[in-house]
Amino acid sequence: MWNRMRLVGPRLARVLRKSSWTNRIASLVLLLTLVAAAVPDLIAPFDPVKAVPVDRMLGIGVDGHLLGTDAIGRDIFSRLVYGSRAVWTVALAVSAGSLLLGSLLGATSGYIGGAFDAVVSRAIDGVLAFPPVLLGLVLAAIAGPGTWTAIAALAVVFTPLTTRVMRASVLAERGAAYVHASAGLGHRPIVTLVREVLPNTIGPMIVVTTLIASRAIIVEASLSFLGVGTQPPQPSWGLMAAEAQQYIFIAPGQVLIPVLTLAAVVLSLNFIGDAMAEVLDPESRSVRVNTR
Repeated sequence: MWNRMRLVGPRLARVLRKSSWTNRIASLVLLLTLVAAAVPDLIAPFDPVKAVPVDRMLGIGVDGHLLGTDAIGRDIFSRLVYGSRAVWTVALAVSAGSLLLGSLLGATSGYIGGAFDAVVSRAIDGVLAFPPVLLGLVLAAIAGPGTWTAIAALAVVFTPLTTRVMRASVLAERGAAYVHASAGLGHRPIVTLVREVLPNTIGPMIVVTTLIASRAIIVEASLSFLGVGTQPPQPSWGLMAAEAQQYIFIAPGQVLIPVLTLAAVVLSLNFIGDAMAEVLDPESRSVRVNTR
């Protein structure tokens, strides 16, 4: 039952030995932002929400401000560091929520089939018809803007994606000889599903989770940019870009810094996701491509 997962160790060792420079840089970017999100107090030199009007619009490196200050005198580097917490909170929460719900629905739907599978498939199609940003705006109008509103919206939007991948993985495994052997031994369907089928779906699910994390980061930044995600004065990369957009011609760095940081994290997640596809399951690369 662990026939594919037994190969993870050797594959991982080979990939690490032959890791490309892009994967190494991607790993470093993710590590740095995760550390910043975990211990921002140890990294940020200034209070990210404290406005100092006399220090407004300082240039890079002036008076100890590594990336300068914004229009009300807040340190941009400190806000960038603290903003990573909002980014990773959304990415991890949305990924975990959609993975849990999608795995439950997809595994049940794919293994049971029949009318239940048809209902779940139609429900997936219906939810996927809603753009993530639009659904976030609707939920913000109902529940009020905020980080957790964005998380709820994105978890709802991305659960169908994990459901679809899990369902496809279970359908591919359901007819395998070891599944029929388990049924022949008298094991209940739930036991066969948990012990025999699910271990072989881990690879594709991990890969699609990295894809969801990168998409969640982009949509959260979009919602914050529109004013319905993370709320001021708490820092968020999307919110930082929104606050600085009116100064883009006199201080373009205030917009470019959070946007480029966001792009670096998303690209790094995509690179790592592709590398993990090779490690966990060579066939999962096609899953990643087909869900983009």
